[in-house]
Amino acid sequence: MCNPSTTKMASSRPGSGTMADSPTGSDKPSGRRMLEDLHNPFLPLDERTPATPQWEAKRELAQTLRDYTEALMTSTPTPEQMSAMNQWLQDATAQLEQSPRVYGRSGYTEAGEGSFGEVFQEVGPLCGHSNPIAPPLEMWAEGETAYARVTMGWRYEGPPGCVHGGFVAALFDEFLGMAQFMGGHPGMTGTLTIRYRQPTPLNVPLEMSAWIDRSEGRKTFVSGKIEANGHVTAECEGIFIRPNQPVTALRDAVMAEKS
Repeated sequence: MCNPSTTKMASSRPGSGTMADSPTGSDKPSGRRMLEDLHNPFLPLDERTPATPQWEAKRELAQTLRDYTEALMTSTPTPEQMSAMNQWLQDATAQLEQSPRVYGRSGYTEAGEGSFGEVFQEVGPLCGHSNPIAPPLEMWAEGETAYARVTMGWRYEGPPGCVHGGFVAALFDEFLGMAQFMGGHPGMTGTLTIRYRQPTPLNVPLEMSAWIDRSEGRKTFVSGKIEANGHVTAECEGIFIRPNQPVTALRDAVMAEKS
């Protein structure tokens, strides 16, 4: 997991190669423009504390699982050792399955486990602190630009020593989807156009930046890039479309069709 710098953020225009540092404490971005009733994905680090002791414990467990899977990908234990670990994991899984079950973000909010924003920062597939598959992605904003930092380990390898292109796309989908919140009219992913300019390396801090180009009706056009070691490795243009009805209504309609 990456740890954004605690130094004060500096302004950075979208086209520059300079990344800002993450804010902490009183260094809160002054240009943040969020709707009060929506999830703010750019909370300062000191405001990203777990909503409950249960989430705090789940964060610790998720990080242990990240470490465990990374160790599995980079070690060569004996078959006997792996068999013993497999049995232990099966027993631990059975213990988890005996606890009360909650499914999806809506399930957690309906169960009173936190607001939508609090739950998302825990279970999001790319930024969720309590989701073991998340790297996780750390995001912040300054002025008109959103920033993120993440380190992708061996679990995400595609070409030798490089991040799989599908995970590069997933990072853009998550991050640009969050950056659109700065425009005040967030929507769902319509299209992503990605240019892979050079391989994105594993195990080094990846710096991301994104900004809103324009809005047209229900569409928000967002651009972004990934940098590694001072070089742009990928660029993306995304179109996000604000739905005509709440996402929960769309979900309920889909579930009704399946039943």
